[in-house]
Amino acid sequence: MPRSPRVYLPIADPIALIDATLLFLIQVLIAKHPDLLAAPEEDTRPPPGTRAARHILEAIREVHRAIETYSAFLPNSLSVGNDNDDGIPF
Repeated sequence: MPRSPRVYLPIADPIALIDATLLFLIQVLIAKHPDLLAAPEEDTRPPPGTRAARHILEAIREVHRAIETYSAFLPNSLSVGNDNDDGIPF
């Protein structure tokens, strides 16, 4: 059976793609757990799914901060949100 040719999709800015994916993940988590929008209550323990979602959100915040730090060291032409931004995050 002949092998199919490999398909490569050029990604101009992979960091912007990662950032957009993280934002999408936040939207998915909020859609599944709308109580994430509320402030965490100190008295009650949230259900396991909500606790896990909060851990994922904290990890997303850490990755986003790392992306901001990384982007600060890139030349302006390669950083997230450059002047050629057409409103599409990737």
